[in-house]
Formats: sequence, structure tokens, C-alpha cells
Amino acid sequence: MNNSKKKVSILILALFLLMTLTGTALALEENYLLFKEIEGSLMCTDDCGMPLASCDNATSVQMREDIRNKLALGMSKDEILQSYIDIYGVSVLTYPPRQGFNITAWTIPFLGILGGGLVIYLTLDKWVLASEELDSEQEEEDIDPIELEAYDDIVSDEQKNYW
Repeated sequence: MNNSKKKVSILILALFLLMTLTGTALALEENYLLFKEIEGSLMCTDDCGMPLASCDNATSVQMREDIRNKLALGMSKDEILQSYIDIYGVSVLTYPPRQGFNITAWTIPFLGILGGGLVIYLTLDKWVLASEELDSEQEEEDIDPIELEAYDDIVSDEQKNYW
């Protein structure tokens, strides 16, 4: 009986350790995913022009370490991003925030392209319609049969000269 109590105790201890390690692994994975999300949202601050996730210079290593430290302190993604915005400004973000002038600055070029396309379409449509109307007017004109016979004679003479 004593041997079975040892086995049960070892089994319970193993399950407890497994649950603890699994919980730690899940927490580490969640922290890692959050770290990667923050890293993907920031630009490297040493004027290399690269996103932090792609950069591997000394500044980016320091920024990554700073992000890990802030995550260890329990800061949220928004708090960490805001701390970098407070230091470096909005240009530290890989994408501009969706508010105010940023929305306008990003949408106006697309609206301009769409508007220009519409103007070109309407202009071409108007030209095509005008051309079709001109063609239909010319077809409606009656050709004088005498003139047509004279042109046929000229064409026949030219054909005889060259064939």
C-alpha cells in the first residue's frame, strides 16, 4: 500500500509540474506574440528607415530589450507604443494612427485617382458619342447617283491602267 501511495504522489507531482510548465509556456508564448506584435508596430529609431522587426543593428537590439523589460513590468501594448510615441513622435509607428489628418492624407490620393479616372472615362465617352453621331450624319447624306457613276468610271479607268 505504501508503494501505491508513492506512485500516486509522484503522479500528482508530475501532473502539477506539467500544468505549471504548460501554464508558463502558454504565458511565454502569449508574451512572445505580444512582443512580436509590438515589434511589428514600431520603426527602428536610428534613421535606417526599417521596421524594427526587420532591423538588426545595435539600436534595434536595445529597443527590443526595452520592449521585453516593459512587458515584464506588465505594461500593455498601447502603453508601450504610447511611450515610444511620447519620445519619438508618431513617425516611430510603422503605420499612422487612423484619426484626424492621417485619414485625409491617406485617402485623398486614392480619391484623386478615382476622380481622374472618372473624368477620363466621361471625356472618352463623350468623344466616342460625338464621333458616332458624326458618322451617322454622314451616312444619312444621300449620294448623287451621277457623282457615284463618275467615281466608278474613274476607279475602273485606274484599275485598267495598273492591272
